[in-house]
Amino acid sequence: MKGPCKLEQLLPAPLKNKAVAVAAACLLAVGSVLGIGGAKLAAYANSTAAAFSDGMYSIAADLDARLNSAANLATVAEKVGGVSGEAINGVNGAIQAVQAAQGPAAKAAADGALAQAVNALYDEAVALADQNQYDLLAGELAEFNARGNTIRNNDYNSRAQAFNDTLAGQPAKLIGALWGIEEAEYYQ
Repeated sequence: MKGPCKLEQLLPAPLKNKAVAVAAACLLAVGSVLGIGGAKLAAYANSTAAAFSDGMYSIAADLDARLNSAANLATVAEKVGGVSGEAINGVNGAIQAVQAAQGPAAKAAADGALAQAVNALYDEAVALADQNQYDLLAGELAEFNARGNTIRNNDYNSRAQAFNDTLAGQPAKLIGALWGIEEAEYYQ
C-alpha cells in the first residue's frame, strides 16, 4: 500500500493513529444515531399529540362540539319550568372540568363525568318539557351523543399505541430517555 494520501497528511497527529480514528468514527456514528434518531422520535411524538388536538377531525374538535351541545342543552333546560338548578349547575361544572382538564386521559375522565351530568339533566328536563322544548332537548342530546360516538371511533388511541410500541423498542427506548420523550397518553 502506498503512503498516506494528501488528506491524511493534513490530519492532526492523534487522528493519524488508526485506533483513535476508529474511536472517533464510532463516536460520530453514535452521536448521529442519537441526534437524528432523537429528532425523528420527537417529531413522531409531536405528530401523535397533534392527532389528538389539531384539525377538524381531532378528538379535541369533537370534544369542543360536544361541550357546545351540552351547554345548549343546559340553556334549553333552564327554560323548562321545574328543572333543578343543581342539575343545570352539574352540567355547567362538568363543562368547565373538561375545559380545565390537561391531557387526553384527564379530558376523557372529565368527559365521562359530563356525559353522566348531561344524561341526568336530560332525564329531568324531558319529563317537564313542552313539545317544542322536548324537540330542542332531544336534538341537543342527539348531537352530544353523536360527537361521543365520533370520539370513540377516532383513531387517536391506535396512533398512541403505535407510538408507544415504537418507544418501547430499542434503540428508541434509550433515545427517548435521553431526549425526555414520554409515552403518549390514551383517551380513555
